[in-house]
Amino acid sequence: MKKKVGTILDEDLLFRAKKTALVKRKSLSQILEDALKAYLNTTEKAIGEKRGSVAQGTQGAMKISRHMLKAVMEEEGVYES
Repeated sequence: MKKKVGTILDEDLLFRAKKTALVKRKSLSQILEDALKAYLNTTEKAIGEKRGSVAQGTQGAMKISRHMLKAVMEEEGVYES
């Protein structure tokens, strides 16, 4: 189901979109929909690649010195569940 939306666009951008619609013999709505789909597909793919696995997503996230890490690992109960 399609929904009507209202938006404000830069005048030059709108002119270019209308010109493209004429050249491609498509409606302005179709040009805008195609452009939005392309943008979202690219953006969602980039976001998905950034997330990756949990290990990739957290790699380097914990900044801690060797001294501090050693102190934490030597604390009582660290290896107990």
